[in-house]
Amino acid sequence: MTRALLLGLLCILFADVQGALQLASVFGSHMVLQRAPQSAVIWGTATVEGDKVTAHVTGPGVNIAPVVTTVSHGAWKLKLHPVAEHGPFTISFTSGEGNVTLTDVLFGDVWLCSGQSNMYFTMNQVMNNTAELQTAHNFPNIRVTRAALAESPAPNTTMTFDIPWTGPANTRAMQGVSAVCWLFAEYLYPHINRPIGLIESSYGGTPIEAWSPPEAIKDCASIAKRGPRGDSVLWNAMLNPILGTTFLGALWYQGESNANHVSKYSCQIKAMVARWRSLFSQHSMNETEADFPFGYVQLAGYNEGTAVGQFPGVRWAQTAGYGYSPNPALPRTFMAVAMDLPDFHSTAGPIHPRFKQDVSQRLMLGALNVAYGHSDVVFQGPFPSKFQLNAAQHTLTIEYDSGRTPLEIRNNTGFEVCCSSAAATKCTEGHDHWFAAPITHHDASHVTVSTSGCGTYKATGLRYEWRTSPCNYKNCAVYGAESGLPAPPYLTHTIPL
Repeated sequence: MTRALLLGLLCILFADVQGALQLASVFGSHMVLQRAPQSAVIWGTATVEGDKVTAHVTGPGVNIAPVVTTVSHGAWKLKLHPVAEHGPFTISFTSGEGNVTLTDVLFGDVWLCSGQSNMYFTMNQVMNNTAELQTAHNFPNIRVTRAALAESPAPNTTMTFDIPWTGPANTRAMQGVSAVCWLFAEYLYPHINRPIGLIESSYGGTPIEAWSPPEAIKDCASIAKRGPRGDSVLWNAMLNPILGTTFLGALWYQGESNANHVSKYSCQIKAMVARWRSLFSQHSMNETEADFPFGYVQLAGYNEGTAVGQFPGVRWAQTAGYGYSPNPALPRTFMAVAMDLPDFHSTAGPIHPRFKQDVSQRLMLGALNVAYGHSDVVFQGPFPSKFQLNAAQHTLTIEYDSGRTPLEIRNNTGFEVCCSSAAATKCTEGHDHWFAAPITHHDASHVTVSTSGCGTYKATGLRYEWRTSPCNYKNCAVYGAESGLPAPPYLTHTIPL
């Protein structure tokens, strides 16, 4: 064998090893891709510049035209034709370098689940976990994958998944899946009756800055980095590599790590949501909606006791200062209130309540309304709409939802009024004082509280359940009588009359 021939064979062998056609790691057999009317975007790498990559989607009784794209700078990307059928399908990718095949692929709705430890909190830790893991077997068309924990100071293009795409039959993998993410899909499935894909990318003990792209960091003046998890390090490692993914919506459970730096969270959540939407849409060739639905969990109760603490401020900031979602700052969002779901004796510590079923159920209601257009689904608890202050009788009457929502009152505590001087027009924190305002009367849509705690002073502000742990399990004061959903925490420094 001549030296030239030997070198040629070695080059071919090296190319086969190093340059095989590859898919991005987010794609795998048993996965769910986003269904019609959106098109699933798929991408990968190759080494032959200008080579053609062809994708074939095949399945019983369907005839879907192949899609062809060209390798450029070592990468390729394509849109499949929209697929309305559920499947399962086989998808093959061929090029001059070889072929890759995915089997048992379903088309349905894909949701991204992210945040810190309460999103990472696993099915094996949730309340009644043995029964929940068994129930999961009834949903073979829900599939899930989980990103491995990683940080990076610069944007990555690749990432690892420590739970490859799987269904509930893989009990060992299911034990490590996010409980909030999985149960949300489980509760949603009977309402939409189509496959659901879940991409979990979460990391315990992490601040919002770590999950925010650089553009969002610039939108809000960055606070000092805290330890190794600085600005954008999780965005770079655990979200940037999947930017091209087509999905329907996202779920977010985070905020505990920002409890001591709450002043900028209102800006940060608004900026993060806006930039996620813009970047995921742009990189998915506009297949992920530019205003995709975004659901989040308002922080649950934590330690026993009556301390105000930092959590009320975080909860308010999670809504960008509106107290409810969706709102003008956070359009097309939905929120699961969780302040009434404490678990003071959780085996994972009280910061990790095990009642993820309630959280997921409340998120599911929001998704049905906001993401799926079921306008008849109630997903928010009662919210104040009007006030009537009677100084002579020392009472304040609060109307909820313009009188449209029947109320259920479970106890008479939770309200406080701010007491200011007679000349004041608003409550001034640090100067004026808050006093308990017990409920003295209520009817179908109104609650009347006593302002007698102000004495000779004037009631200028109102707050509701403004404590780190305002009540025991499902025992805050105000709920919707028909929905059973809690009124969210509330704060106003002026009582509009």
